[in-house]
Amino acid sequence: MKERVKGYLEYKLDLELCGVNTFEKDTEVRKRYEKYLQDKQQTNNNIPTRNTNETAKTNDSSDLLEHKKREDKG
Repeated sequence: MKERVKGYLEYKLDLELCGVNTFEKDTEVRKRYEKYLQDKQQTNNNIPTRNTNETAKTNDSSDLLEHKKREDKG
């Protein structure tokens, strides 16, 4: 399942919930958040953008051909 990218405030809240003190440390948190975004972008680039399941494509097209044959007979 694809994980969504968190917004800055949600990222900062997650740090707080994990016990990281972010009070008056906005510049450090911003740097960590930027790194988080870069890491997420690199992760998303490795995901294939087209359907790689070739068997599903052939099954779909054969089902379509069978449907057309039934229409021609009927």
